[in-house]
Amino acid sequence: MTSQLVPEDFGGRAAIVTGGSQNIGEGIARRLAMAGAAVTICARRAERVRDAAARLRATGARVLDMVADVRDPGHVQRLVDSTVREFGRLDILVNNAGTGQIRETLAVDMRAWQELIDTHLTGAFLMSQAAARVMIPARAGVILNIGSVFSVRGMQKRAAYCTAKHGILGLTRALACEWAPHGVRVVALAPGYIETKREVPLDFSSEEITRRAPVRRWGTVDEVAEVAVFLCSPRASFVTGSLAMVDGGWVAYGGW
Repeated sequence: MTSQLVPEDFGGRAAIVTGGSQNIGEGIARRLAMAGAAVTICARRAERVRDAAARLRATGARVLDMVADVRDPGHVQRLVDSTVREFGRLDILVNNAGTGQIRETLAVDMRAWQELIDTHLTGAFLMSQAAARVMIPARAGVILNIGSVFSVRGMQKRAAYCTAKHGILGLTRALACEWAPHGVRVVALAPGYIETKREVPLDFSSEEITRRAPVRRWGTVDEVAEVAVFLCSPRASFVTGSLAMVDGGWVAYGGW
């Protein structure tokens, strides 16, 4: 169910949401747009990002859609430059781009390892650098990094994913310390098991995941997006360098 309550006012602000063509990324972009922000969404697949932009525009949102690979410094710079040119500013960056991988560690080759690390971690680093070059002179901005319960936990068959998501937390803390004096906040959000269209099959059943979550259910995209929008808002002005868990108590319980 979609909440109708969006108390934050982002009118006049501009945001970039990477991986914004579906699932959590699209949900966050929609929430920001509902609150008045102009939003740039990007993804690697042209059809997906075009369709997501059409869905957002149907709600009256101001949207710029771009095909971009956050692993490519040239793509990253064009994404930031285009956003500033289109909307006149950049206030919020949501580093959401990612990919999945569940594989026995001995079967992970360098190509698979590098693709995951670069998409999740290097992409967030490059995007944060480019955004900060706009935000620091303005002495204002928020960078929200999408981590995971695997930013603080480990699990079998997820060596690359856990490494990347642990890295997201380290990146968040380092940038928060460095850029706080310049008015830029950097925070992370860690979703648990969320109902989305998954491209990588899980190695546990839905029932097993539900049974092991204290709330006894999966989370929704809307629940993640609500927390994301709060963290990007002035109401969270004293929040930086931290990780917000949106996991239904999964980590508190101990996971598996």
